[in-house]
Amino acid sequence: MSARFATLPFVSRLHRALAWVALVVLMAWTLSGFLHPLMGLLAPMPAQRSLPTAALAPDALAAGLSAVLRGSDGAAVVRTVPGPGGPLWQRTGPDGERRYLRMDGSPWPGSDRDYARWLASTYLGEERAIRSIERVDRFGDEYPWVNRLLPVWAVSFEGDEGLVAYVHTETGVLASLSDTRRRWMQAGFRQVHTLAFLGALDPLRRTVVASAMTVLLVLGLAGLVLWWRRPASPKAPSARRWHRRLALWAGIPLLGMASSGLIHTLWKAGDAPDRGLSLPAGLVLPPIGFDATRLTQALVLSEGGRAWSQASVATLPDGRAVLVFRAPLAPGWGVPVPEARVVDLASGSTVADGERELARAAAARHGLDGDALRRFTRFGPDYDFRNRRLPAWIATTPEGRRIALDPDTAQRLDVMSATAVAEAWVFSIVHKWQPLAGLLGSPARRDALQVAVLALGLVLAGLGIALRRRRRVAPSSVSP
Repeated sequence: MSARFATLPFVSRLHRALAWVALVVLMAWTLSGFLHPLMGLLAPMPAQRSLPTAALAPDALAAGLSAVLRGSDGAAVVRTVPGPGGPLWQRTGPDGERRYLRMDGSPWPGSDRDYARWLASTYLGEERAIRSIERVDRFGDEYPWVNRLLPVWAVSFEGDEGLVAYVHTETGVLASLSDTRRRWMQAGFRQVHTLAFLGALDPLRRTVVASAMTVLLVLGLAGLVLWWRRPASPKAPSARRWHRRLALWAGIPLLGMASSGLIHTLWKAGDAPDRGLSLPAGLVLPPIGFDATRLTQALVLSEGGRAWSQASVATLPDGRAVLVFRAPLAPGWGVPVPEARVVDLASGSTVADGERELARAAAARHGLDGDALRRFTRFGPDYDFRNRRLPAWIATTPEGRRIALDPDTAQRLDVMSATAVAEAWVFSIVHKWQPLAGLLGSPARRDALQVAVLALGLVLAGLGIALRRRRRVAPSSVSP
């Protein structure tokens, strides 16, 4: 027998033997996969995607700063946030409890719950009757780990649609907005696509998912061998010709998605508990005597500059207390992200290379080496967009773990091992096709293309099953 056809009988039998099992796997995996873009398409949308920025008045900030600092020693995070009627100072304790002050240093009468109520109503753009407001301090089925931010407040609104807004008060972020329809789709995706119902038996879940992806890979690779080694015949039935044509257009992308899904399942096991926001140790502020006039002069921008919209209290590696100021970012901002202005409270002078010094201090507060830090100004596989904050500074440990830090508040934003970074790149490119979102102009077009390819995959499988059922030739045939 010619070497070209020596392996075809075995490959052909393997391809046929796996057909029915692979069809069940492909249908469950593909149909549940359709839910992911649908969740984005049909999800309720906020009236605005970000909070309105309010300029910080240098005179008012300097006048109330003494009162703010008096109670801030030992706080984990001290920063300004947008609030009803203007900016507020927010102090987050080591236990995560948040309190608010007006810019003049007097207490704001509201609680963190009240601030969450204001955030949710602001994002929705209207005053709606609220059914309940509950603090959520752990991930679950309705608020999964993919959202990253904890703790959040779940603000449930009256109405038949079951609208719930999850707001993170420390960052002022709308972490998630869902209704009854989206929760059903989210549950369907998690239960079928990732077998989340086996979460308590994670080794079994990973084994089942890995076995299913392996079946698709073996069947697909066998089909590609037949496509390559067996010449096309113009006399073949039309179903066989179309099955062969779709093998490349749908089969290869599906093989890539199955293989990256297999890697994701095996490598991401147990990854979630060590990730996400983590408060730093409390601030240790030295006795500070500052000149309000000099401080005010340091905050005034040159003509044409944009007023500061955010301030936070921090310390440098040498223990000096500083104020960190950020300018508002334009809608659609990407890179470059402007560096912060860092002002020494004692002298009122601007700190040279202040943001890097802040990053070094943040690394020290988490027990990390601050000499090897990289600044990230865009989201990607190295630093996921669900972490929500830019810029981030990333420190790499001797073991290869990458720790993302917020320079302004010294919070740990994310933790990834070297293998997790490599897997993130594979999953982003091969499974989610992230580069196509930029090439095609929007994530929606990328999602539409993925849906089309998945649909072609179902057609490919259907043609294969039809050929399998109608096959009447001898068992020794090498036809796919």
